[in-house]
Amino acid sequence: MTAHLNDSDRQALRLAHDLREEMRQALPQQAAAPSVSPFVDPSGRPSVLMRMDEETARALMALLMEQRAGQAQRYPEPRRADGSHVPPQAEPALAVPPPRQVVPPATAADFSPASSYTGGASALMPTPFPTR
Repeated sequence: MTAHLNDSDRQALRLAHDLREEMRQALPQQAAAPSVSPFVDPSGRPSVLMRMDEETARALMALLMEQRAGQAQRYPEPRRADGSHVPPQAEPALAVPPPRQVVPPATAADFSPASSYTGGASALMPTPFPTR
């Protein structure tokens, strides 16, 4: 049945099926099952579109809020004795980089030939080799 589909199409179908089943199991029975449609986005990634009625959307939001509240109880936000929020600590720097050396900008004198200019190719092209 899916032999004519490419790999991204098959992955999108599987993703839609899995999401539909998870939503069916997570939402209360009185909520209508959401419509989950597979598609492949322009970049070729498997994706899904979901459509649901108001009752199902509210049930999903309630479920997500309940989950978030459970996580907040497990990992309570740190508070001071007066109840104010404690900001997260900055991660310590692993290593302090060495101070940057300031190199002065190049001037015309840096590119002019030496005062003992005698001509020749070595004056035109700097070289690490001594000139005669």
